[in-house]
Amino acid sequence: MASRLVLIAALMAASPVLAQGQTNRPEDGAFISQVVFTCERDVQVPVAYVNVPTGESFAVAQIDGRQIAMIQVVSGSGIRYRSVDETRPYELHAKGHDGMFFYGPDGDAADLLSDCTAS
Repeated sequence: MASRLVLIAALMAASPVLAQGQTNRPEDGAFISQVVFTCERDVQVPVAYVNVPTGESFAVAQIDGRQIAMIQVVSGSGIRYRSVDETRPYELHAKGHDGMFFYGPDGDAADLLSDCTAS
């Protein structure tokens, strides 16, 4: 878990670089991409996805003025990310360009933002 947090902290520190358009790092095998989800009530949620050579996948979402670090977990369809910080149990489900954000315990999280579309 500590190595995951170090990786996520490094990603968050690099966010100004990401905003300038450097999104792929083939020299170290990592792949980083960014989207902005526009959800109901015109709420915008920027998300940076990070795939690392070990096969793990992470997402960092800007929600409620905070950066929420998440790790990919098992999903029946599409992708699903859960917060690595259990005290802030956010969740992202996405399939194609569509997404939804949830908040609460795994398996019983309530809708936070729905009808989200990535651009």
